[in-house]
Amino acid sequence: MKHFISFSGGVESTTMPAFAKPLLAEVPLVVSFSGGRTSAFMARALQLRYEGKRELIFIFANTGKERIETLDFINECETRWNLNCVWLEYDLVEDKSTFKIVDYNSASRNGEPFESCIAKMGIPNIKTPHCSRDLKKAPIRAYAKSIGWKDYRTAIGIRSDEMDRISENREKENLWYPLIDIEITKPHVNRFWRDMPFRLELKGYQGNCKVCWKKSLR
Repeated sequence: MKHFISFSGGVESTTMPAFAKPLLAEVPLVVSFSGGRTSAFMARALQLRYEGKRELIFIFANTGKERIETLDFINECETRWNLNCVWLEYDLVEDKSTFKIVDYNSASRNGEPFESCIAKMGIPNIKTPHCSRDLKKAPIRAYAKSIGWKDYRTAIGIRSDEMDRISENREKENLWYPLIDIEITKPHVNRFWRDMPFRLELKGYQGNCKVCWKKSLR
C-alpha cells in the first residue's frame, strides 16, 4: 500500500510520492471534481502534490439536478482549500450545445441544464445514458479547448476497489485514475473524512444527482 496522506490530528501531510509516470507531469491536468467524497479526496491530494508544479485546474460540471448538499460540499472544499474550482453548466444556444461558467451562487438548482440537454438529446436512460457525456464530459472538454488546452489529461476519482468503473475509452480520452495508481480504497477515503472538520452530508446510498438510476436504496 502506497500511503500518500498521513493522518495526525486531522492535519494533512504535504509529503506525497509521485502519482504516476514522469510523462504525466509534463502535460496540463484537468481534475474532474464530481462533488463526491472520493472525488474531493483526489482533488485535495492532487492539489497538495502538484499545485505550483504543473498546470492544474479543478472543474465541476453542474447538471442542475445535483443535491444541495453536494453544492454546499463543493463550495466548502473550494473555500477551505482554495481550489479555484471552475463551475460549468451545459447550455443550449440557438440549438447548439455549449457551456457557460457559473459559481456557487448562480449555479442551477432547478434542473435547467438538464432540461436543455433533454430538449436537444432526449431523456437519458439505461440504454442511452448520455447525461454524463453531454452534461459533464462535453462542457469540460469545451472549456479546456476555450482556454487553449489541447494536450492534457483528465483525472477521475475512482478508487482501486472500483476497477469495474474504469472507462473503456480511457486511452482515447486521456483519462487518468490517480487513486488506482496508489491503491486507494474506500476505507482510506473514509479515514480521511473522519478526521476532517467538514464532510459531505449525504448517506452512502445517495448519489450527487437526485435523478440518477445508478444509485439504489438497497
